[in-house]
Amino acid sequence: MTLSSAITPTFTPQRLAIAFSVSVLSLALAGCGSDSDGGSSSNGGGVTPPPATMTFSQSATWAIDSTQPGANCYDFDVQKEVSCEGTTWDIKFDNQSRSVQLWSNSGTSGQGKGGVFGLLDWSNLSQYTNATTDPETKRDISSHYLADSSAGVFSEKPWYEYNLQEKHQLYPNNRVYLVTTDNSDVSTESQVNKPVYALQVINYYNDSGTAGYQTLRWIDTALPTQVKTQTFDASSYEQWVYINLATGKTTTKDGDWQVGINRMNMVLNGGDSGSAKVGGYVAKTPAGYYNEKGEPITSQFIKDNAAATLADLTDVSSYAISKDGVPWVKDIYGSDLNPGYTGNYPTLDYGWYTYDGMTHKLSAKPEASAKGALIRSAEGNSYARIHLDEIVYANPNVPAATQWVYKLDIQPAPAK
Repeated sequence: MTLSSAITPTFTPQRLAIAFSVSVLSLALAGCGSDSDGGSSSNGGGVTPPPATMTFSQSATWAIDSTQPGANCYDFDVQKEVSCEGTTWDIKFDNQSRSVQLWSNSGTSGQGKGGVFGLLDWSNLSQYTNATTDPETKRDISSHYLADSSAGVFSEKPWYEYNLQEKHQLYPNNRVYLVTTDNSDVSTESQVNKPVYALQVINYYNDSGTAGYQTLRWIDTALPTQVKTQTFDASSYEQWVYINLATGKTTTKDGDWQVGINRMNMVLNGGDSGSAKVGGYVAKTPAGYYNEKGEPITSQFIKDNAAATLADLTDVSSYAISKDGVPWVKDIYGSDLNPGYTGNYPTLDYGWYTYDGMTHKLSAKPEASAKGALIRSAEGNSYARIHLDEIVYANPNVPAATQWVYKLDIQPAPAK
């Protein structure tokens, strides 16, 4: 990988904001691992953790040739690189033109049952003897593993708050999101050939209280009195529901859709999440939901405010938009393995490594300050604890790394 003196950060300010909100959401859900129906939105669909007697009993080194762009994949069950086109890979090393990113075989990155817990200080992570048990509290942490996901307008400004009454429930804030079918046009004017919709999420539960039944309410902003309201069964952990807002009907991922939902997760058909040009923008947050510090006001959330906030949707003149248009937000892929940077140029900290703007080199962090992660396998029954050990430069005078070296401690799958 070649880094020039014109290196740009992996995350733009907008992406940093999205990454931060996703991180906060991840921590919140990891704390309880449930959205009130006994399942976990982050555990890959009911993955059964291995017995508590399992430990990190194997070690491995993954040395990656980084002289060529592209992806390398590793299967830590067999401790070797495998094809990224297959289904058995557990970790993907993506050598992009100006950055390196890691992915787990889960969510938007793969069809497996993988997931990520971290990044954590290596000094703390090294104390773990079991990938599903907290070493201090002895509590089960299998629900803390988060699948890779798409980040966008719905994660930058979520449609809900979680666990306000310590009841592990989601409470809608009835935000109004604009959804354009052409994110290359900053205009918010709805046209026949490229409509702009306004959307609210007003409920997350069906009549029996089961989670994952999102009720959406929306309009074509050119026809604000024609309100559509519909509940969609998005309760499956594995399957996504793709919605055509013009018809209210569902379709496949390859079909004509604008919004996709999976439990509390929402994506748009654009950017990394789809092949169309859909983008989003927060047009309004109804009054009374947050105080001046941006903290949720619980008494407001616990009421059914669907009727009271209908006008926030239909009164298009009250939207917080400029006459010059808006910067539409497109979905980007995200993983807890890829944190935003911290620090100030010329020294930037990317969690796994640091970047020196004077020499244009990357360096693995020393063990005392290193970060690491726990990764669940594609099969969902084994784990690895991983940290970056070294970034190798064959020629110290050329800022082009030739090899990345990761160290892994492996907790194999239970014997059958």
